[in-house]
This record gives sequence, C-alpha cells and structure tokens, in this order.
Amino acid sequence: MHVFSSLVIVLGSVGVFAPCVAVAQDSNYPGRKPNIVNTCPFVELGGFSFQNRYADRGTRFETHMSWKNIGTQPLTAFEIVILKYDAFDRRLIGERWTVTGVNSADWRPLQPGAQSADGTIGFGEEEVFTAIAYVRAARLEDNTVWAVNDSQLTTELRKVIPGIKDFGDLKPDPKPKRQ
Repeated sequence: MHVFSSLVIVLGSVGVFAPCVAVAQDSNYPGRKPNIVNTCPFVELGGFSFQNRYADRGTRFETHMSWKNIGTQPLTAFEIVILKYDAFDRRLIGERWTVTGVNSADWRPLQPGAQSADGTIGFGEEEVFTAIAYVRAARLEDNTVWAVNDSQLTTELRKVIPGIKDFGDLKPDPKPKRQ
C-alpha cells in the first residue's frame, strides 16, 4: 500500500507540473513570400528567407541572405533594404543593413565573383507575410558609389510582385533611436 500511495503522489505531481512546460509555437505564415529584386549591376542577391524563430527565451524575427559580386572590381560595402508587408499587403516598418565587405564578420572587400551570406536578428516577433529585398546602394573599391534608381526599382517591383498595388515608400525606414 505504501508503494501505491507513493506512485499516486509522484504521478499526481507530474500531472500538476506538466501544463507548466512552455512549448514554442510556430509564429509564421505558412505561405510567407520572400522576394528579391536585383537591379544593382554589382551585387546579385539570392537565398533570401525570413522567419520568426524562438530562441533564448523569446521569439525574434530573422532574415538570411546570400550575395555575389557580379561586377569587375571589389565591393567595399553595399546596403540591403527589406520592405515588409502584412497579410493584407500593407507596408510595415522595413529594415536595412550595410554589408561591410564580405559579411559582418569579414570587412575585407568582396572580390569579383566571390560570394557570401549573412543575416539579421530582430528584437521581437513580426507579422510579415511578404518581404522584398533589394540593394539600395553600393560602394566599389575605387570609391564609386552606385545608388538605385527609384523609378527603375518600381518597374521591377511591379514585375516581380504584381499583387501589391501600393508599395509605399521604397526608401529604407529610419533606424529607431535608442533612449
């Protein structure tokens, strides 16, 4: 009888604590759509993905991207802009980051024909259904700076993502100020 009552207490305790186990659930739209618009004559983007991922006791929005130098001279830096839209094609706050050479861990210039990859991790979860990545600017090793032509970008956006009627502002959103 003593063994039986101990077993009942142990099983009862497990039953009480079992609901306290946290389970990370998938906070992503199943049909989310990463898109790339390549208009830069020096950088070709590829391998774009985005997701909300649970890690370190929280869910964070992550992006991953690969790129290749398709020009004839090394790239010192280039700026990637990601436009974000919700499930109803309304513009959300986007993001931008400067790739400083090869990637965030290697600031040497990206040589012609070379490729690399990197990503970003945000501060929280985001309800992004459609995301569009493009290169906004590039600096070559000879200090030439290339900048995207907004009208050409709009034309390419309409070809790649014809469903979105209003792309909103194509310029990168300002980074939030830290207080």
